[in-house]
Amino acid sequence: MIANVYRGTREIGGTLIELSGNSRLLLDAGYPLFLNGKPIDDNAAKLPPQELLKAGVLPAISGLYQWDTPGFDGIIISHAHLDHYGLLKYVHPDIPVFMSPGTQKLIEISQLFKICPPFKINTKLFKMYEPFCAGDFDIKPYLVDHSAFDAAAFEINYEGKTVIYSGDFRGHGRKAACLDSFIRQVSKQADVLFTEGSMVSRGDEKTITEEELEDIVVNEQKGKSGIVLIQSSSQNIDRIVSFYKAALRLGRTFAVDVYTANVLHELHLLGSKIPYPSYDNLKVFFPYRQTKKIFDELDEKYAKRFSKFHIPKEKVKSLQNKLFMLVRPSMKKDLELCDLSGGTFYYSLWSGYRENAYQQNFENFLTERGIHQIYRHTSGHAKVSDILKLINGVSPKKIVPIHTLDPEAFLEYSNKVDIKKDGVPFVI
Repeated sequence: MIANVYRGTREIGGTLIELSGNSRLLLDAGYPLFLNGKPIDDNAAKLPPQELLKAGVLPAISGLYQWDTPGFDGIIISHAHLDHYGLLKYVHPDIPVFMSPGTQKLIEISQLFKICPPFKINTKLFKMYEPFCAGDFDIKPYLVDHSAFDAAAFEINYEGKTVIYSGDFRGHGRKAACLDSFIRQVSKQADVLFTEGSMVSRGDEKTITEEELEDIVVNEQKGKSGIVLIQSSSQNIDRIVSFYKAALRLGRTFAVDVYTANVLHELHLLGSKIPYPSYDNLKVFFPYRQTKKIFDELDEKYAKRFSKFHIPKEKVKSLQNKLFMLVRPSMKKDLELCDLSGGTFYYSLWSGYRENAYQQNFENFLTERGIHQIYRHTSGHAKVSDILKLINGVSPKKIVPIHTLDPEAFLEYSNKVDIKKDGVPFVI
């Protein structure tokens, strides 16, 4: 078997790994977070494919793209973050793309609400822990704990060789037990372990669990009045659960915007036991811009399905001292109605996003209105101790670090580390 890490040996995000023999398999098809060492410009995605190939956004991979004769037996997508599926829009539609039902649903919602561009792919769904085939590859997916819902790691077998791909994972979320379960069930002494290392350059810094984050918020808000505003990803279900549970413990109402309500609703329909409209103290707010977009560009059903859970602007004003509310910068006009003085704004995303001028304008507005701002976040990626737990538990013959800025840091963890270069094939 030949392996080629097209992107990721010294980069976080944009993951693409090919395994090949008589069959060809791609592990993730990620859009990069960085280009030439700098955060990629949002306008880059609007460039024609030939310019994206020249720039390196699209790696030169024969048989993958729409303009080629399809040459892959399958692509497996680990989870619904653009840095792992964002290049699917360029993939030949005849190539099977394997993903979990939760990943499919989140991608569909992102396309529906125009967060990512629409594209047609040949989707094949897998169930966690149930093996499937792509060409001559036998693949088994495992549920892992990550900030993306229904994320997977994989064991891949081909002609007597075994590869384990961790995808993005952690051991401090609400599904932390998945890491121990994965280590217990997956084959030991695999020929290669491809493991993410997003946090290795930070050492084993203190990383709180989702439960600890919930407790911190409860202690900070106990006995206080004033509205609590939260900015977090609508698709980070663990984080929404953390703030929802904190609100319940404080006897407060939890309000989500109509986009987030649709995310929770659709995942609930898959059988997931997560909070969604109709749960106790969970209401839906209809921001003007979101609601107008739904009625003008999408379908009114995506708003009307939550009519009986609607919390109108006037109710927000009267209930604000008993309210936890998910917000985003586009809701600035909606929030002007409220008396925000004495309230709290929790920023619960990667801190780098706060450098954006649009975000800064929103936070300045909140400060002017008397809101106290707090940063409360925990990473969606594995801390060093959990990476070591995976390495020691799986005991692979070779470890190839990916999704990391500092592959050399892995040399301290094991003498089996083999640092690779992007685009250079190697034999397994």
